[in-house]
Amino acid sequence: MSDIYRYDAIVVVTPKDFKRVECNNERIVQYLPVRKVIFVGSEELGHMVKESGLGEKADFMNENDLIPFTAVHQCMAEVMADILKGRELPRGLAGWYYQQFLKMEYARRCEDRYYMSWDGDTVPCREFSMFAADKKPYFDLKHEYCDEYFVTMKALDPRLGKTIDKSFISEHMLFDCGYMKEMLEKIESRNDILGEKFWEKIFHAVRLEFIQENSFSEFETYGTYMSVYHPDVYTFRNWHSFRYGGYYFHPEQMSERDYQWLGKDFFAISFEKDHTVRPDLDNLFNNPVYQSKLTARQMVQIAQEESEGYEEVWEEDE
Repeated sequence: MSDIYRYDAIVVVTPKDFKRVECNNERIVQYLPVRKVIFVGSEELGHMVKESGLGEKADFMNENDLIPFTAVHQCMAEVMADILKGRELPRGLAGWYYQQFLKMEYARRCEDRYYMSWDGDTVPCREFSMFAADKKPYFDLKHEYCDEYFVTMKALDPRLGKTIDKSFISEHMLFDCGYMKEMLEKIESRNDILGEKFWEKIFHAVRLEFIQENSFSEFETYGTYMSVYHPDVYTFRNWHSFRYGGYYFHPEQMSERDYQWLGKDFFAISFEKDHTVRPDLDNLFNNPVYQSKLTARQMVQIAQEESEGYEEVWEEDE
């Protein structure tokens, strides 16, 4: 394949989460269709990656070499001064925005045309490509909607708004460096929004009453930007993944048989940090007898009939 289609992946992750999903990291490094997997985080994370035994395909970048966390934390605290009233801004609240800004800023350091962002709590179930047969990169689509994401992006650029029925948020994205840098420069050119750096302007664009509700999405914003300004660059694909895998599997107990079974239906499975296996589902999804009789999707659909709340939704490609 041409060098233009060779690229790296970045995984922005905290040391705590790197340790929590330690059993997943080897599979992320092995199965992502990339040259290298670069874990981005603190100096402590760098030591963990070095000692992980993940091999030469795993690398590390210090997050502060991209954007200093203290600068982001201070900016957000200043924006929220009237809310905080002298109290300290929680690191976690600033961190949620910070990890998105890192993914965007990486475009200015990347020497390839493309780079992938991959969520550290998500594990590939099988091999896949990020390019269609016509060599166009994929935008992988799922179902999610948050009104504030679009309120913020419209404040950054009035032309941006909901362009597709589905969502660009799918636990990963393949970015084109040139277009990402173009988007960042367009944001930074807005003289009517306070701040100089794109992330400063994003903080000032978020409605203050919603800033604590994580009211910005880098994936939704970039996908929408490309759909509006460069609609022919990417091609859409329905991304079949198992977002709430932590309700059904203990990640540290998963076998290659489990992944092969899941891979027949899904590209990937996610294990979010607050999710635990329901007692009635323990040792059910990893049972080889059930796996021989039902597909992973069939089992999830059956389990969802007995529960309330978020439901996994998948659609076939047209």
